[in-house]
Amino acid sequence: MIKPGYAPGTHSLMTFHDSVPAFRDGADTPRDYLERCFEKIAAIEDEVMAWEVIDHDGAREAADAATRRYREGRTISPVDGMPVGIKDLIETFDMPTEFGSTLYSGHQPLRDAATVDALRRGGAVIIGKTVTVTFGGGDPARTRNPHDTRRTPGGSSSGTAAAVGAGTVPAALGTHARGSTIRPASFCGAFALKGTYGAINRQGVFSAADSMDHIGVFGGSLSDVWIAARHMARLAGGDPGHPGLFGGSAPPAAIRPMRLIRLETAGWTQTDEATRDAFEAFLAALEATGIEIFGRGDDPAIESCEEVFAGMPELWRSLYRFEFQWPLRQYRERFPDQIPPRLLMGLKEAEGLSQAEYREALNRRVRFRDLHRQLAQRADAFITLSSPGPGPIGTDQGSAVFNEGSSVLGAPAISLPVLAVENVPVGVQILGQFDGDERLLAVARWIAEDHFGL
Repeated sequence: MIKPGYAPGTHSLMTFHDSVPAFRDGADTPRDYLERCFEKIAAIEDEVMAWEVIDHDGAREAADAATRRYREGRTISPVDGMPVGIKDLIETFDMPTEFGSTLYSGHQPLRDAATVDALRRGGAVIIGKTVTVTFGGGDPARTRNPHDTRRTPGGSSSGTAAAVGAGTVPAALGTHARGSTIRPASFCGAFALKGTYGAINRQGVFSAADSMDHIGVFGGSLSDVWIAARHMARLAGGDPGHPGLFGGSAPPAAIRPMRLIRLETAGWTQTDEATRDAFEAFLAALEATGIEIFGRGDDPAIESCEEVFAGMPELWRSLYRFEFQWPLRQYRERFPDQIPPRLLMGLKEAEGLSQAEYREALNRRVRFRDLHRQLAQRADAFITLSSPGPGPIGTDQGSAVFNEGSSVLGAPAISLPVLAVENVPVGVQILGQFDGDERLLAVARWIAEDHFGL
């Protein structure tokens, strides 16, 4: 039975990196660790509904192989033996990939996506496929929030966020074109990284908005997030034409930030009072440690950035709607009764967008990226909320207004599960410079671990 009552300092997420020493000395094994995952999943899955399919036999076989490698001292990567969930927008050769749509019911790819292939090659244990919103942008999925099943887990990485936030698996993959990583991580109390655009290879992943889609990495700790992300990038690289995720294989040491830039974005006016108060208190606690926090009233350049953020919902919509017409327009023409209302509405909006309007949106993004690069040099990171409040009661996925900016920019963003509002999670989001993912994670580690004690 799920009992509401989230407290960031006491909620226990499942972590992997700290179990590795026990695997090496024989005090624990990857197979036993996997069985603990299965037990935790079984205890809540009927209520949370995070998984589309679970491959018990395949996962046990992979965990047994990892157990033998640890016993024989011949492990093959930092993710060897790590149980991982895969969002059902990401192809797997041995499990159906249905994209959350009845159009693809029973669809069995012939290949793994680049990320899944990299994880398997590193000895990771692929548990199964997590529930996704239809094509990443349709109506809400069946998954419920693990901290209060009356509430949404967010989307579209609904099952991924719920599985990690419930403490049933140490890592899982999602995707992100608007808020599909940062928003559900906020609602479900998970750590999550949406890396620099193109940093982790998306081949074999359904994309509705190619210029904004990212791989999202969820985890029970920032160390596990980084280990999984860096491993995938090392073996699979980034998107074709991109240099891939920069940094070492080991999680970076924590870096205490000296200066942070606070962003209100278009989301502040939508944020409820309790969440505002919790965020203000969190910022005050950071300032009490001697960190400088500057906002829109302190620097004209920050004010200029905020003015751009105010128009972000419209800019994001222009980019997304124009790009997602393929292949969704064809699906609508051939299978109109199987396309969710939300996607039908989006396609109707897209029909009014011209190529000239799309080009202007691209030009606006270039100017926004230039402004971001300049402003990012003045601080260690930007800080804002991950969502304007907790996951709403009901099935609505909740607002992604705090996430549109990093999606359009393609800059890295991390959600930290450090706030509780109405006894459920709300995340704090930090944003970094392009290709500065490793340093951003180091700053995040100081905020979440050294300062907050997670």
